[in-house]
Amino acid sequence: MKRMSLEKEDVHVDYTTENIPDSVKNFRPTVFRDGDEYCCILGTEEAVVGTGNTVEEAMNDWDRAYQMKVHK
Repeated sequence: MKRMSLEKEDVHVDYTTENIPDSVKNFRPTVFRDGDEYCCILGTEEAVVGTGNTVEEAMNDWDRAYQMKVHK
């Protein structure tokens, strides 16, 4: 049985970096590490969530989720 992490490590993000998607720069979602995975989240019940093996992957995944939600 896989155990879930109860402690999450917040990750500092420089939102002025060039390669960050514009949506991430504008909304500044929270980025944290949970075990071996990075998570990027904004909101609660209708949250936009992205995950990845790196911070960049998580932010890009978050941008894809955001774009899908906006363009429904």
